[in-house]
Amino acid sequence: MKHFFTLLKNELRSLLLSPATYLASFFFLIVMGFLYQFVLESYNRHPQELLPSNIFLNAFFIPVFFLVPLLTMRSIAEERRLGLMDSLLATPINSIELVGSKFFAAYLFYIVLYLLTLAYPAITYYYFPDQRIVDWASLTGGYTFICLSGWLFISIGIFASAMARSQLVAGIFCFSLLFGLIAGGKYLNDLAIVHLDDFSTLRAFIQYVQIYHHVEDFTRGVLDTRPFFFYGSGSLLMLSLAVLAVDHKP
Repeated sequence: MKHFFTLLKNELRSLLLSPATYLASFFFLIVMGFLYQFVLESYNRHPQELLPSNIFLNAFFIPVFFLVPLLTMRSIAEERRLGLMDSLLATPINSIELVGSKFFAAYLFYIVLYLLTLAYPAITYYYFPDQRIVDWASLTGGYTFICLSGWLFISIGIFASAMARSQLVAGIFCFSLLFGLIAGGKYLNDLAIVHLDDFSTLRAFIQYVQIYHHVEDFTRGVLDTRPFFFYGSGSLLMLSLAVLAVDHKP
C-alpha cells in the first residue's frame, strides 16, 4: 500500500478542482440550511416531542441522494471513459489502492461537509443559550451515525462508478441504489409490519437494515453494535465488488 497516500493526495486535489464538488457542496449546505430553518419554524409553531437537533439529524439522508452521486460518479467512470484505467493498472498501483484512495477521498470530503452543518445549531445556541433547543448529546450521537453510515453510502457510490463508463450513468445508478436502500427499505418495513408475523426472520432482517431506526437510536443516545457491523460489512462488500469491477470489467 505504499502508493496509497500518493493516490489519496491526488484524488483530494481532483475533488478540490472539480466544479461538481463545489456544486454538490453549495446545494448540500443550502438544502441543510433550509431543513434546519424549517425545523425551527415548526418547533416554534407547535410543540414537538423531539428537540430541533433530533429532528434535523433524522432528516440527514435527504441530501445524501444527490451529494453522494456528485462526489463519486466521476471517480472511476471518467478514467474508464478516457481509457486511463489500463494505463493505471499497468503501473505498480494495484486495484485495491486505487479504489481505496478514491473511497477515502470522497469519504473525507463527505464528512467535512456534514461537519460544516454544525454551524447551524451552534449559531442557534449562540443566540438562544438559555433555551433548550440544542441537545449536544443528540448531536454527538447523530454525527457519529453520519460518519458511520457514510462508509456504506460512499462505497455504494464508488461501486456504481466502477460499473459504468459514463459519469451520468454512474450518478443515476448510485442514486437508484441509495433510494432503494433508504426509501425502499422503509417501504418494505411498512409492508412487513402489516403482512409478516412479529417473529418472522424476514421481518427481523428488514427491520435490522432500517436506516431510519438506526439514526433515531443514535440521536436518542442508544448505541448498538449491530449498525457498526451492518455499515462496516456493507461498505467492505461494496468496495470488494468495486475492486472486482476494476480488475475484470473492460
